[in-house]
Amino acid sequence: MPGRCGTGRDIGKRQSEVEPSIMYASLHRSSQLGLLARDFASIRVRKAGSRRDKTVRRIVSRLGLMHGLPQKIGQLLAFSEIDASDQSFTRLTESPSKQATKAELLNVEKALGDSISNLFSHFEPEGISASIGKVYRGVLKDGRSVAVKVQHPGVADAVNYDLRALGWLTVPLGGLRKNFDLASYRREIGESLSSELDYRLEAANIRAFSRLARGLSGKVQVPEVIEEFSSGDALTMSWLSGDHLSQAATWSQSDRLLLSKTLVEFFLSSCLDWGIIHADPHPGNYRFSRIEGKPTIGLLDFGCVKRLPARLQSGLRGLIEMGMNGEIDSDSVFAQFEKMGFNTAALEPMKTKLASVASVLLEPFAKSGPYNVARWELSARLKEILSSDRMNFRAAGPSELIFFLRSFQGLIQYLKILDTPVDWRMFAERVLQKQPLEDVSREAPPEDRTTVKHMNSETLHIEVMENGERKVALAFGASATDNLSDLVPHELHQRLADRSINLKEISRKAKASNYQPGELFSLKEESKSVSVWLQ
Repeated sequence: MPGRCGTGRDIGKRQSEVEPSIMYASLHRSSQLGLLARDFASIRVRKAGSRRDKTVRRIVSRLGLMHGLPQKIGQLLAFSEIDASDQSFTRLTESPSKQATKAELLNVEKALGDSISNLFSHFEPEGISASIGKVYRGVLKDGRSVAVKVQHPGVADAVNYDLRALGWLTVPLGGLRKNFDLASYRREIGESLSSELDYRLEAANIRAFSRLARGLSGKVQVPEVIEEFSSGDALTMSWLSGDHLSQAATWSQSDRLLLSKTLVEFFLSSCLDWGIIHADPHPGNYRFSRIEGKPTIGLLDFGCVKRLPARLQSGLRGLIEMGMNGEIDSDSVFAQFEKMGFNTAALEPMKTKLASVASVLLEPFAKSGPYNVARWELSARLKEILSSDRMNFRAAGPSELIFFLRSFQGLIQYLKILDTPVDWRMFAERVLQKQPLEDVSREAPPEDRTTVKHMNSETLHIEVMENGERKVALAFGASATDNLSDLVPHELHQRLADRSINLKEISRKAKASNYQPGELFSLKEESKSVSVWLQ
């Protein structure tokens, strides 16, 4: 950190006095993860009522205390698939934490390299707790009002520990265990969380978005990084004030309409022009204010930022142009999905349905004038079209879509709450007139360019037959074989073990053979059969 490299002997000494036992912390976290898994399983099957409400409150309490990946899951559940009425989860994104403990204040001083009294004329110890760190408000000696973000002690170890348990942690997000290539999913989530642990990367993201947002005529505010008080462990930014979403929802219709237009313009610019998206849209990361009478949106957190691959961005542009032109046919849609990185082997069996799928997905762009997303009923309509292919469609998508969909889901929820229809087509036309930016941030870390060894197989297939009729047909990237035990329904594990079929050993041998094509195993029981093979 420029100008403040030392930590002070007394800070390090006092810090060592308050650090908990690493072994105790690991054992405690393991216990909490187990209890959290049990509660998640319970809430998915329990109907509304006092017992379910009690379980929800217990989940929220545990998520809020654990930080790292569990709290990140809780923030996703603020836009919950479990039950849209579970407002309890918003406490994970907007509630101020209790008075900072001695250990937490010492952690702030260690990260900043000096005592709080030397750095600040005013410092508020009631920080706002986030998944990776805690944010405090202060006033520097020179009078600047700032937000100081400091990592929770031990959060890096906790994140690494949690990623090993990601299989069950994905269950509350719509059954992702069965519907995604978990190898790619773990990698995508892992890379995102790892990048959030280095505040220098977040500072680079802030600077990139600050430059890009200038093209939105001041409608989006981005904080300024205070370089001399920032490092890998601490991030100091200018303080952005404003109302929460619940308050903005009470503004006048004209103000809410301007906010809604800004949200759509920001999202489409991010995806189709800039190629970089703010992928953490929970309500705690947005502030709504009026600057010189103009409704403005402030973004507070840039730890979870996703750079879209050029192929994905190109495919999105192609799809939207098709929707706007009214030229949607299955072959063209299939080609765009393939360009985006979809698994074509998984898409092929449902190819005739893709035009109808795209027509629903692209509806806001096909119609001129304001579009009311509350009437879209996206999930129900896609479920009706895809029917038994719904799981396969979800499985076919590339892992990079995870954060795009997260950002998209946030946009839809905000538009529903603000309740002011927007002309999506108009903003899409403006954005598509521009050539996509090739380099939004020269400070961004280079992509991993390690040469990938060519695989002998492209696809892992799982097929379930009953009475001669195919009930399930899933296709994944061949590397998903590494997580075969996660993909095979758990109710089959014991029956496979009884027949000396070891899923982990099958995964190991498949990887060692560079995913040689052929049958991995099959199981036949009366009228049912399960076949798993590489092709």
